[in-house]
Amino acid sequence: MPRVVLVGNLAQLTGGVAEFQLSATSVKQLFDQLTALHPAIGPHLEEGVAVAIDGQIYQEALFQPIAADSEVFLLPQIAGGSGAHATRHAYASSAATAACSACPAIQSGQGCRRSTSSAHTR
Repeated sequence: MPRVVLVGNLAQLTGGVAEFQLSATSVKQLFDQLTALHPAIGPHLEEGVAVAIDGQIYQEALFQPIAADSEVFLLPQIAGGSGAHATRHAYASSAATAACSACPAIQSGQGCRRSTSSAHTR
């Protein structure tokens, strides 16, 4: 089952639980399952979150497939900058950092070699 990680204040909406193993095969199913388990998170998922699946960031992620061995990171909306362009960059930077935080290269201090975003790849 995919490993799902909630980043930031999203875990407050699930009673402090930040990691899940869910049987979802798409982001839509994942959102439905999370909302069924923790109804308070539903409106936040509907408003929009950044989704990183196996290090790849998706802005329009609802119908993206999720493999059984995937790692999925959900990040809340990030305020700042001006307009949608700045918001996309904030999502990309935060999602890339969160998605790669578990990367062995990051943990060993070597830097991430995944291509999660041009700003994050080393």
